[in-house]
Amino acid sequence: MNLQIISNINYPIGNIINYELQNSSETRIAVAFMKFSGIKKIENSLMQCLQKKSSVEIIVGLDFKTTDPKSMLYLIGLKKDYQNLSFFCFGDRNKNKTNIVFHPKIYLFSNNNEKTAIIGSTNLTNGGLITNFEVNTIIREKKPQYFSQLVAIYNSVKFTESIFAPDNDYIIGYSEVYNAFLKNESIAKKDKGVKKVIREIKRKEEELPGTVPTMKQMIIEAIKEISNNQNDYVDLKLIGDYVLEKINYLNLNYSMVNYRQILRKTIYFDLVGYNYKYNKQLFVTKDKYTGLYKLSEKGMNYKGR
Repeated sequence: MNLQIISNINYPIGNIINYELQNSSETRIAVAFMKFSGIKKIENSLMQCLQKKSSVEIIVGLDFKTTDPKSMLYLIGLKKDYQNLSFFCFGDRNKNKTNIVFHPKIYLFSNNNEKTAIIGSTNLTNGGLITNFEVNTIIREKKPQYFSQLVAIYNSVKFTESIFAPDNDYIIGYSEVYNAFLKNESIAKKDKGVKKVIREIKRKEEELPGTVPTMKQMIIEAIKEISNNQNDYVDLKLIGDYVLEKINYLNLNYSMVNYRQILRKTIYFDLVGYNYKYNKQLFVTKDKYTGLYKLSEKGMNYKGR
């Protein structure tokens, strides 16, 4: 193993990321935010990597609407030409049900002889890659130990229901919010028009494809599978058993799902939500004390994840 700690003042980490990208057969990147300026700094290396059929996967955060729409549109467009490119977003903390800000900076590169991991303070921006005062650790291993741990951390992010693949329609709404925040974030947060667009793009997120089924999707599937017809009510216990079996079968990374009682509480809050308002259009309860539920007409036709 070779370990190196560098700052951009000594040697820009962007130079190393470009080198590793050119020589990587599999690249995985997860960063808190991304700018088009950062994409331009790695564009030539990224194209070389994709053209030689190496796989590239990028996950970016949307907290505080800092990731710029131009960079997202660039990757969405590139995906159309290169099937070996994957691009996902991690929904902001108000949507991901954890209230956790998505803040990693992980770069993972694999080739036949060596694994390279870069972790530190660098986001996928020109400043992060070249000009900011950033500090990063570079780990190179022929027998991956720390690299494997970082892959596990990366996968714990990738395989969550907060992950979705944005499309052009989503970017239209996101751009409106991004530009409003860029102009004046405090005013934008209070603006009724901006709030409406935020609600719209949140709904859009739920319809876009992800890497794993959401809890909502699994609950809908459970009710459909267990009930004989649309008018049948299904017991919360049976829904919980079905979802737990599905989670175990797919080996999903849901927290605390080893405890059936806790899982049923999680499902319960997905069904009824805060003050019985969250999913009332999708689910119908016979009586809030009996734990019996069925799907509404909208729930029966729900297409989201």
